[in-house]
Parts: sequence; structure tokens; C-alpha cells
Amino acid sequence: MIVAVPHHRRSIVVGGGLLGLCAARALARRGWRVLVLEAAATVGHERSGSKGDARIFRLGYPDPLYVELALGARDLWLALEAAAGRPLLLPTGQMTFGDEDALGAIAAALAASGAPAEWLSPADASARGGGIAAEGPVLFEPASGILAADACLRALCETGGFELRTGVAVRALRDRPGGATVTTADGQDLDADVVVDCAGARTLALLGDDAATHRVAAAPSLPQVAYFRPAAGAGPAGALPVFIEWGDDMIYGLPVPEGATHGGTYKVSHHTPGAPLVPGAFDPVDPAPFADDPALLALLGGAVGRLLPCLHPEPVGTERCVYDNAADGDFVLDRVGNVVVGCGTSGHAFKFGPLLGEILADRADGTDPAPGLERFSLRRGMAGGAQAAG
Repeated sequence: MIVAVPHHRRSIVVGGGLLGLCAARALARRGWRVLVLEAAATVGHERSGSKGDARIFRLGYPDPLYVELALGARDLWLALEAAAGRPLLLPTGQMTFGDEDALGAIAAALAASGAPAEWLSPADASARGGGIAAEGPVLFEPASGILAADACLRALCETGGFELRTGVAVRALRDRPGGATVTTADGQDLDADVVVDCAGARTLALLGDDAATHRVAAAPSLPQVAYFRPAAGAGPAGALPVFIEWGDDMIYGLPVPEGATHGGTYKVSHHTPGAPLVPGAFDPVDPAPFADDPALLALLGGAVGRLLPCLHPEPVGTERCVYDNAADGDFVLDRVGNVVVGCGTSGHAFKFGPLLGEILADRADGTDPAPGLERFSLRRGMAGGAQAAG
């Protein structure tokens, strides 16, 4: 629903990644005048946490709240598809296997939300999943799939109704009575009624020295990504489902849509571990790519050889992906004075993008968080603040 607000209401969004663009679009649809400031020359740049061809969209989480959030986000992605006139959410199904305790919790959370899931034997999973070689039971999630990530960012910009300025770095934020001020790297002060701080790994640093930020913040990390072609005689990579192997490394994979930069390949990465990056020790908008990690590439190649014999185990492309982390893995979606804060995406937020944008817009509007969303408070775990979930 589009809610009219007084014409003078102005918001500045710091950061043109997924969260910033989704928040900007949600605010503009509510009648706000919105300016997005992106430090890099382009949206989805080399060191953006939102870059790339494809992201997983899944309902399967062991936490019922995240299942419900994913269901809400799916409707908003489909609405954005309709507005943009191009496919964004592509169904593939998903094979989930590995830690059986985690699988049981995922199945229970899906069932509680009425989301479909089916247990498969390893043989049935192999037959239906292009030869995927899982050990133990497999949970098949038919409603999961992939988001064409770069197309999603373009769709948000094209349908957003906001002004986007690239190449504008922000040096500081200042809350003040009745509004907030953004100071750019060239010394310009820009005023707004509300500033939405979605600057990725720099988000909390822009808030200044605050006890809450120290409790929630975690160093950004740098997982390894690799792209693999089908082996000789195998079917197309696009016919494979998404997979996640729950365990210490959390290996996952997904097909890349045809027409994308790595179209026709299969993307494989790991959720943990990732090399930590010390905030301030790297330039988040430096156009130079991060160097590959040979040990992590070997981990991914070994996983392909072990789980996906239909793929050639030597990658045809590689990249690194910056994770903007929170200490407990939950997002930060909060308001401090006249500054709304969105960060701590922890490598799993893309699927929730439009819904997180609506939540951040609610914060800008002054709406109290819906039940359950208090856990995304910046002050969770502090006296008087929302408690982090265990």
C-alpha cells in the first residue's frame, strides 16, 4: 500500500546495495523524497556485498521467524517482477542435507508455516537432482530457487522512484533535533528528516562510538566463490537444483541463469569459514578484485568432486564476496534518533531484500516493529533492549 506523507519529508539513504535500494524504493512508494548516495561508481560494484549473477532464494531455515520472513519476501519479489517486466525469481527446488538435527529443525519450521517439503533417500535425490551425491536423508524444498541478483538491483533502480547519485562517499552522519545530517567526503553537508544508514561493513562505524555497536558488530569476512561447468556428457547446469550441505563449512551451490556473466555455470561457495577483514583496513569501493584463497578453492573443488560428479571439478571463474556480519548472525534493522540502521546481513539477506526494505521504511515512518522483529534491534542483549535469540 502506498501511504501519502507530507511533501517535505526527505530521506537520504547511504549505500546503494540491496538493503539501501530496497529501503529507498519502499520509502519512495510511501511518498517520501529519497536520495540514495553510493560511494562507488556503479551499483553492484566489485566489492559490494550485493554483487553477482545469482543468489539463493529459500524458505528452509531452522528458525520459524526466518521462514515467515522469506514467505513475505517472496510476494514482494513477485510484485517487483511484475513492475519491472522481467523474471527475477526462478524456481529450481533445493536439496538440503548434512547435519540431521538441522534438517529436522528446518522441516519442522517449514511445516509450521505450511511451506511444502519432502524427504528423499540419497538415491531418489540423485535421480531427481542431476546426480547429486548426498549421504543420508535429503530434504527437498520445491518452493526454493534463485534470484537473478544483478537483474534484481537493476529492477529496484528502474522502478524505485528515488534519485541515485554514485561516486558520492559519506564521511559521517550526525543526528540532530528534527532530522539528521550526512557529511560527504568532499565536505558537503546534506540534511534530511531521516537518514537510512545501509553502508555495508561501514554502517555501524558511521554511527560513531556507541556501546550497542560494539556488542552487535563483527568483522566483515571474505568467502570464496567458484563457478563450474558441466562435465563432458552431463546435462546443463541450469537443470540442477540449489543445494545446501549443513555442517562446519556450510557448502552450497546454485545454477546461474543463462545470459548472466557466468550464465550456464554452477556457483559453489561456503557460508563458513571466511577470512575476516578488519574494518577500515580495506577500501570497500576499490575496483580491484580480492585475491583468491587457494585453500578455499581446494575446499570448493573437493566439494564438487564429492557431491556433484556432473560438474567438472576445475572452476572456470572465481570471485570473493564480502559479508557484512553481525555477531549473532541476525540482521540489524533499527532506528537511533533520526537515523535508521540496516546492516549485519551476514551473507544470507538477499532473499529477504524487499521485505527488509519495508521494515526499514517502517522505522523511518516511526512504526513500532511487528512482534518478533525486536530481535533485530541494535541494542539486543543490552539492559532495556531486545534479547538476541540463542
